[in-house]
Amino acid sequence: MYRNKFLSLIGLSFMSTIFPSAKGKPKLTAYTNCNDPVTPPVPEGPYYKNEHLNRIDITENKKGIPIDYIFRVEDKNCMPIKDALVDIWQCDAEGHYSDFDNENSIGQTWLRGYQKTNKDGECKFTSIFPGWYAKRITHLHAKVHIGSTTVLTTNFFFPKDIESEVYRSPLYPKGANPLTVLQDFELKVDKDTSRHDTLLMKVTKNKKDRLMASYTIAVM
Repeated sequence: MYRNKFLSLIGLSFMSTIFPSAKGKPKLTAYTNCNDPVTPPVPEGPYYKNEHLNRIDITENKKGIPIDYIFRVEDKNCMPIKDALVDIWQCDAEGHYSDFDNENSIGQTWLRGYQKTNKDGECKFTSIFPGWYAKRITHLHAKVHIGSTTVLTTNFFFPKDIESEVYRSPLYPKGANPLTVLQDFELKVDKDTSRHDTLLMKVTKNKKDRLMASYTIAVM
């Protein structure tokens, strides 16, 4: 399969082994031609705005545990898609989103941005590990656009052990997120944790102890 190819994204060649394989993941109804699960959708939620922010570092002035997100976008044949636009947004360490009146953040743009994939279907963002808020497990929002078409709107999730470690930091005043997967507002319609498990990012630490979260996005 193609998803274990050597990463050629500049400065990330050492990351080739962190992309997760579909092996061992729950079976879904949609697959690529190389038997990988197609990345499932999750609803957009109330805090999306297209801020037209083409940038790698979305952190701005927000404090939290640093994390890099690395994505690869592939088609149904597991071939990389060049110039796919990956648009992400997330809450801060206290569970708030930028540029919404009810969040007291109108006019602010932190923790939002997009990147286009390179010839190998890859792109990277620099951020902080997200916090959490009521009725949702910890997550990262994303949309994928190819040309003028939005081909995916979803969430990505984090391993519980990494999350628990991060939330022991005083930078996250709410502490651990007590919600289970099937208590999550968006996932509680599921009969099991298959969708969550398929959307789980692989999170490792580099030689400088910095968190690196990766995911291969498969679209039809």
